[in-house]
Amino acid sequence: MELVVEKSKSRRGIHAIVRKVFLVSRDGRVVEVTGPRVGPAERTYSRGEAYRVKVKPGKDELVVYVVLVRGLRGRVKGYFEVYDESGRLLYRAVYRKLKVRYSKGDPSYSWAVKLVAEKLRIPVKRFNLTPAWLRRGKIEGGEGQDTKGR
Repeated sequence: MELVVEKSKSRRGIHAIVRKVFLVSRDGRVVEVTGPRVGPAERTYSRGEAYRVKVKPGKDELVVYVVLVRGLRGRVKGYFEVYDESGRLLYRAVYRKLKVRYSKGDPSYSWAVKLVAEKLRIPVKRFNLTPAWLRRGKIEGGEGQDTKGR
């Protein structure tokens, strides 16, 4: 599986992007992947660098791909994606307004996102890593109603 590692910013330094790749093991180890480099990649902004890396996770490892963008007024937003060894997307969470929120996938992989966010020391006010329908509970028969019968 090939992913892009990037750190670039605009000419005036107002906008910036960081893309990083991490290998997370089931026992809690988090390792940043910086190589082997496969080739160059096109960077988003004019200053900085971007390159593609080849990632081969082990049997009990997951790949967490982090993309964070700093925009106007210093606001940071982005997303975390969790992949398995075959390159299939298992889980996605978004980061906005100091909150990490579930976006799609299986919420049982949210622990990997939490470990990477702690490793990067990203300021997080709240983690909301399970979807609302799962927190409320689901009625058998599944008409899309929650357990309170609304």
